[in-house]
Amino acid sequence: MLTLRTLPQALRDAAGRGHGCLFIGAASGDQHAGVHRTYADLHAAALGVSGALRHMGLRRGDVVALALDDAEAFLTVLYGASMAGALPASLHPPGATRDLESYCDVTAGVLKASGARALVTSGRVAERFDRPRTCPELKAVVSYEELVGQAGQAGQGDCDEPGLDDLAFVQFTSGATSEPKGVALTHRNLCENINAINGPHGLATTDADSAVSWLPLHHDMGLVGMALGPLYAARPAVFLPTHTFVRRPAEWLRAISRHGATVSFAPNFAYDLCVRRIRESDLEGVDLSSWRVAGCGAEPIHAPTLSAFADRFRAVGFRDTSFLPGYGLAEHVVAATFTPRGRPLRTDGALVSCGVPLPGHCLRIADDEGTDLPEREVGEICLSGPSVMKGYFERGAVARPRPDDGWLRTGDLGYLADGELYVCGRVKDLIIANGRKIYPQDLEWGVDELSGIRRGRTVAFGTADANGRDRLVMIVEPTGTVEAGQLAAGVRRRVADLYGLFVDDVVVAPGGTVGRTSSGKVQRALTRARYERGEIG
Repeated sequence: MLTLRTLPQALRDAAGRGHGCLFIGAASGDQHAGVHRTYADLHAAALGVSGALRHMGLRRGDVVALALDDAEAFLTVLYGASMAGALPASLHPPGATRDLESYCDVTAGVLKASGARALVTSGRVAERFDRPRTCPELKAVVSYEELVGQAGQAGQGDCDEPGLDDLAFVQFTSGATSEPKGVALTHRNLCENINAINGPHGLATTDADSAVSWLPLHHDMGLVGMALGPLYAARPAVFLPTHTFVRRPAEWLRAISRHGATVSFAPNFAYDLCVRRIRESDLEGVDLSSWRVAGCGAEPIHAPTLSAFADRFRAVGFRDTSFLPGYGLAEHVVAATFTPRGRPLRTDGALVSCGVPLPGHCLRIADDEGTDLPEREVGEICLSGPSVMKGYFERGAVARPRPDDGWLRTGDLGYLADGELYVCGRVKDLIIANGRKIYPQDLEWGVDELSGIRRGRTVAFGTADANGRDRLVMIVEPTGTVEAGQLAAGVRRRVADLYGLFVDDVVVAPGGTVGRTSSGKVQRALTRARYERGEIG
């Protein structure tokens, strides 16, 4: 049985093992070489941050919010805050071109909800953040550079490290269906989940493994799956900036090849982006034969997307048996199920099996009353076990604890077949049309291949007219190659042919209308709300 450790203990153990992290895109003069930090380097830097935070007056249990897109800065502050006994809370950092005033307004709301006492962010946000007006309860808003400078002046100071049942951090959910919620996770939750992921029924991590990731660290898959997972196993990890992958997806595959990485995870949309955007010339010298675990999760998994990726990159060493589909959510740390390693994809129609629960964890499918459903009946996915969150975090405390029976009702729909989980979608996203229940992903995937539509930029949802009549709406972003009226007619024909449904309104919208979360999930609730307010269409 693997030992349970807090985050500071895991960092201290890794510091004695010699490995570390390579941060590509850091100021090194070489975009491929990056900056290498051993875990001992990160431990020393985190001790300095811990001293600086305590010198600023922060004490055990105080929330320290992190809005940083630089991986080295994010991890250093996360580790340092944990060593100080403070509670790190990860926030979405601003984009390079995002309006800072709007960003600060939105961030202020999240900070108030979390009861944060300090915000560590970039210099440009720190300069613009009007703390007295927006968040008077904050002790300080500092840039990472300021914090590091104070660390040198304050010295390492005394640590006040947490215990296993103390909160490890607050993970804000992606906001795909609602406003972001603060998920409160203990060090025990975190370690139990990582041990199961790294264990023999998960990744079966060994000394030969290393990871490459471009995933944002404010998201659970990026933070826990691709940063803390390697840390707890004391294995090497390579981090690319998220924007590097978005602009040049080939850099992800090149990094895997260059560093001989064995593990890398991504949402479904990332595999699709590689198929569409990577040219043959981008693959010169690329060898993906080391990539033994190509994880996929965080959004519905589309079987044709993964098959197309395997076909496209088989010539450079990728094996379709490397795919490891899974299901999870922030309220369960990150992972809840995995398929067996080394097995071809198991599908049921367009749906991909997400496997079975992690060892020591349980899963069931329940109806609206909470009664267990038999196999192949769709219901709500419910989880229990040591990875289930302590509760939702508000105003400096766990305001909404997990249910007394220990079962987490996820809000996701799915069914079991031969004991394996197939995920259908979100309860809140279910569309009622002509008395039928429709999963929006089916409609979106059904029209995704139509000429003139930007793949992955379609959203379907149900709404009601002024008389309360159900209406089916689809919003699509065009490529500009097909006239809008013709494109809308094509969408209606395809949905009618495939599902026998009439789409009441097809909106051909400008690029950027269909929003996605940082993990790639379509923001249906937000898009529906904008449509109902008359902002779209």
